[in-house]
Amino acid sequence: MESLKKLVLIPWDFSEGAENALQHAIQLAEAGGNEIMLLHFIPRSAIQDFLTRKVNIKEIEAANKKFEEVAEATFQKYGVRPQTLVLEGHPKRIIRELITTANVNLIVAYHTYMYKGKSYRPSTLLKDLIFKDITLPFIIINTPPKHTHYIEIVIPVDYDRKFKEAVHWIIYLAKYYKCNINIIKPFLTDDGKKKQMANNIYFTKKMLDGVGIVYGIKTAKKKGSFEDEVFKFGKIIESDLILIMTDKYDYFVDAKREKSLEIPVMCVNPRVKKYQSFN
Repeated sequence: MESLKKLVLIPWDFSEGAENALQHAIQLAEAGGNEIMLLHFIPRSAIQDFLTRKVNIKEIEAANKKFEEVAEATFQKYGVRPQTLVLEGHPKRIIRELITTANVNLIVAYHTYMYKGKSYRPSTLLKDLIFKDITLPFIIINTPPKHTHYIEIVIPVDYDRKFKEAVHWIIYLAKYYKCNINIIKPFLTDDGKKKQMANNIYFTKKMLDGVGIVYGIKTAKKKGSFEDEVFKFGKIIESDLILIMTDKYDYFVDAKREKSLEIPVMCVNPRVKKYQSFN
């Protein structure tokens, strides 16, 4: 029996931002042989969700009707006919259940999801979704893709021991998408931090050299914050993606920066038992 194709999930609020996320998802899905699912969720509070699972049938039917037009327009424009789904409930529960039951292995989201004038930050919903045996990545975007495929990827490296967990994703992206790897490290003065960062750099170089991946390493300027230097560097080289560990998201991307992101940010979680790639 043929195995189910994996899904790239897009939170869909029928906005231009969601359309931008779709364009990124199409690039990634085509390269990985994945299908695309558009999810429109009708939010409820955690208390409402706990007390009742009764849903607004009329609203769901209206959203499904709109989805028919979206699916057809997407097919006409991009040659891809996405799956669509409308669910009502608490957003975290909805996304969590989909990830564990619908073969979702990557989420691409616009930085804001709007519903009846209220805004939700998908990054807030996704940051703590870590599952047994699954390390699900997600990408937060603002603008459409710069290129027809991802070419330049920026990887900030620091002294955190957990950075080594990101090396798997560096190798995966470089080999699968044949993109260029640009590593940037902070300017440090603390001897202990410098030693740990040197260990991370040594480990990363050893792993990348071992599989024949070409990369560059740059040291950020002493002046200015490291997170600012990362995004400045990404802008200079016209980076298509910045890859970070999920627990570093708030450090690199605050709410203000998120709304003006010029470069998509991909978040990956430390492995639990095994990695979940998105091909």
